Amino acid sequence: SRSPHRRQLKLLHITKCAGTALEKWAAKSGLSWGRRWAAIREAWARGLLPPQGGLMKSEPWHLPPRYFRADPYADFDTFVVTRDPYERAISEFRCPWKGLAAPASSPVRKRQRAEATAADMNGWLQRKLKKGAARPPFKNGHFIPQHLYIFQPDGERYVPEENVLRMENLGRDMADLARRYGLGPCSLENRNESEMPRFTTGDLTLETCNLIDEAYAEDFELLGFRRLSQRMQPNQGEVT
Repeated sequence: SRSPHRRQLKLLHITKCAGTALEKWAAKSGLSWGRRWAAIREAWARGLLPPQGGLMKSEPWHLPPRYFRADPYADFDTFVVTRDPYERAISEFRCPWKGLAAPASSPVRKRQRAEATAADMNGWLQRKLKKGAARPPFKNGHFIPQHLYIFQPDGERYVPEENVLRMENLGRDMADLARRYGLGPCSLENRNESEMPRFTTGDLTLETCNLIDEAYAEDFELLGFRRLSQRMQPNQGEVT
């Protein structure tokens, strides 16, 4: 049962971490999370702190709380869903809103997405990361490192550790969160499905992996994700 000391719960929507499905489920439950919560746009209109001020062009529901002049989440409990940085990068490439040839508003773009190859993915990710997509200031909500949502600039936790969920355990983690906050059963629909082929971490080249390792170094360190180089078997060059 819900503790009387718990505050109302809000989602910090990290891209490519089931946020759209969570927002839709919350709406059915009478809750306003992410893009469906008007207070985020209102806080965005009041201004953002450097280095973000005036530079965030869209999707303020993806912005970490640290960048708002007036933090809309200040009076709420928050939770996040986190994801393996390599898997998340692949999902950014496949994203129907900000991925390759997105949005797919023409037959040419749809065909480009449907015929995408691993080489296309590696080239696209390398260009994005080399241009600083994972470094502030951010122009939109995609590629933002996950630790920026969870920790404050001084290193203190913003999101309680028990409210940091893992994508690979989402069903179990979300059920536990819903129980602790007195929410109903959580059944999530697949959202943002793409017409693009699926890729795995085995499709990432060494250069792409190195760029992901560098861009998300603090995500690996602070959130407990393992680099692909750490997953290699002794005396083998292949990733398991």
